[in-house]
Amino acid sequence: MVTFSDPRLLSALLALPLLAWLAWVAARRAERALERLVGVRPRHPLLAQRRPGQRRIGTALRLGALALLAIGAAGPEWGHEVVRRGATGSDVVLVVDVSASMDARDVPPSRLEEARREAQALLDRLEGSRIGVVAFAGDAVRLCPLTLDRNAVRLTLESLSSASISEPGTDLGKALRMAVKVMPGGRREEQAVVLWTDGEDLEQGAKAAIQDIEAAGIRVFAVGAGTPAGDVVPVLDDQGRATDIKRDESGTAVRSRLDEDLLRTIARRTRGGYFSAGRPGGELPRLLGALGTVARAGRGQRLVERPVARFPLCAAFAALLIALDLVRTRRRREDAGEPGAALHSEAGTAAAAALLVLAMWPAPAAAQSAWEKGDRAFRAGRWTEAESLYALRLKRGGPAAVKVNRATAGLLAGGVDSAEAELGRLAESDDRAGRAAGYNLGTALGGRREYDPALEQLRRALEREPRDADARWNYELLMRRKEEEKRDAAKRPPQPKQGGGGDQGRGGGQAPQPSQPGPTGPQGSPQPTTGTPPRTSSQGPVPGMDRAQADRLLGALDELQRLERQRRRPVQVVQERRGKDW
Repeated sequence: MVTFSDPRLLSALLALPLLAWLAWVAARRAERALERLVGVRPRHPLLAQRRPGQRRIGTALRLGALALLAIGAAGPEWGHEVVRRGATGSDVVLVVDVSASMDARDVPPSRLEEARREAQALLDRLEGSRIGVVAFAGDAVRLCPLTLDRNAVRLTLESLSSASISEPGTDLGKALRMAVKVMPGGRREEQAVVLWTDGEDLEQGAKAAIQDIEAAGIRVFAVGAGTPAGDVVPVLDDQGRATDIKRDESGTAVRSRLDEDLLRTIARRTRGGYFSAGRPGGELPRLLGALGTVARAGRGQRLVERPVARFPLCAAFAALLIALDLVRTRRRREDAGEPGAALHSEAGTAAAAALLVLAMWPAPAAAQSAWEKGDRAFRAGRWTEAESLYALRLKRGGPAAVKVNRATAGLLAGGVDSAEAELGRLAESDDRAGRAAGYNLGTALGGRREYDPALEQLRRALEREPRDADARWNYELLMRRKEEEKRDAAKRPPQPKQGGGGDQGRGGGQAPQPSQPGPTGPQGSPQPTTGTPPRTSSQGPVPGMDRAQADRLLGALDELQRLERQRRRPVQVVQERRGKDW
């Protein structure tokens, strides 16, 4: 499919009919002037030089060259190529208040919806930056670590609701401290926190947290979601419909108001800024401008796919048409016996041949190789086609990276046993292909809810490449899902044993039920349920941490798991709390 970088320049083609009409008018005037000069005698030498067909050919060649130049100026693009591009950006943590008061509708459609909308719009402008997400209510939870994967961040933001945090209330202090924990140690001038909240701090922990974040040197850009007049806090059902309003212990309707003073204090003390989201759209342009003042640094290199510009091809064909017109003119002079015409004709012919060779020169073959075509089919979800293309590349020999890609595509296409065995064998090597094989195998196992071997593979991938944010994200997500399934299994009542049947002689118990398979793809292949899908080994790791930081992270994951269990254990008691729970 052909696209144009600046299609407005195609309007220059509208001038071609006018130029063709002017050329026709000029030819008619020349004919009439010649007839007035010599009359209509058929054998006159001047009349013998008239060649209307040659004139029309010359006009067509020149107009064709102009058309090609106009099309080339519009920037035609087709085909794709993979290039390595350096990424520069900042570390930004998006902190979103998901307490019940954010369901108030003084900002249509609701405060939380407006905050989520602004966060997604901000995400589109932060290309090259690492983004993390923290949600808070009575507690603060890191939902997404710092990552360059904007799709993972977008999915996290889209899933935010007032039910995202089980503990009710609002603790702004915990949110700010969690944002500081998400940030790695380093240059604080490259880090920033964007906070969306109505400013209510029921736990009164914000003032102490301000001192901590001020000492850390991280800038906070506070966005006030709501209005000073406020609105009542609705009670929502499972479908998000308002069924009642919040009431305090005396039965009075709870009214939530924006606390601008506290948010301005946070912004002033941390050298950030305060912005209002009291209306749809808020002050997003000002917020983007303020984030532009945060220092940026290199974030490594990434392989990106971009369309191939075809302007040189248009320019070459235009030059070829002009050369053909010049050669045609020289040949007319040669036929007329003018001196030097043969020399000019030979030079013009040589120039035309050189331009023709240049125009027909093949495009770089890197983007058209079987490997790249296989990567393209992989990204499009055509697993069988990708596996065939990788196998075609391996017939001529190839690096281990192609074997990893073929095994991954075969796994997603349904060849589970053989693909897993090959990925497990390739994962033993400690090179880039081995790291990619371990990551893909762990992600696929996690998609089938085989948590222990999946976590083992992802942990090994993290030990080998500490800066791999995708592996880090999948590891933490699988840990949470494993704990959730254990908790759900503990709550499920025991199944009664069957009293009879042909299997009684083998113990009398109920036969074990097969585990439920995960979501399947078009051909019944297991699809990963983790946040980041398998990738081809041509994609590089996402930079972020050194090995020492990764060791601290891996050691802290077990502690995070323990704290998560402790936090979830008293959930029922917390939900029964009376008082301020918004």
